[in-house]
Amino acid sequence: MNIYTLRFFEDEHGLAKRLEFKAPDIAGALIIAHREAAKRSAELWDGALKLCTIRRSRTEMTVLVTA
Repeated sequence: MNIYTLRFFEDEHGLAKRLEFKAPDIAGALIIAHREAAKRSAELWDGALKLCTIRRSRTEMTVLVTA
């Protein structure tokens, strides 16, 4: 199991925060990240590597994958 970090930004839903969690792989981490970031935008990190940004709006969700 790898340790991943979900970084939230300060917004109308709350303060900036970091959430560390374990997942078997990147796909599993993305599933957990979507659940944890259900109403907020966040970045998913694997150590120093940014995997993606999850952007939430009132009506839609966008996942931006970085290489």
